[in-house]
Amino acid sequence: MISKNLKVLWFKAEDKAVEYSKLDIFKTISKLFYTAVLFIICIIIFAVLGVHAIWQLLKNKYTQHIQKNNNTEIVDEYSANDEYILPDKVEPGELDTVERIRKWM
Repeated sequence: MISKNLKVLWFKAEDKAVEYSKLDIFKTISKLFYTAVLFIICIIIFAVLGVHAIWQLLKNKYTQHIQKNNNTEIVDEYSANDEYILPDKVEPGELDTVERIRKWM
């Protein structure tokens, strides 16, 4: 008898829960919860991107500081070509080994 009453009570409670879940307040609460979760995810993503940007900035400043202390210059791949000008009418066979290497670099 008790188990039968308990089953009836259980199903009545489920019917009431379904009835209450159809109310507008639960739709509003679910939308607010969804918005809050998306906001938290956005904050986490922006925090990670911010930490990454700050890390890159600090790393660049540190490498510039190290290079300044070591008196080294940042050299790009075309800097050697700016200072060396090859004459126009010289064939590659007429150049010595060092000049041939410089021409084709």
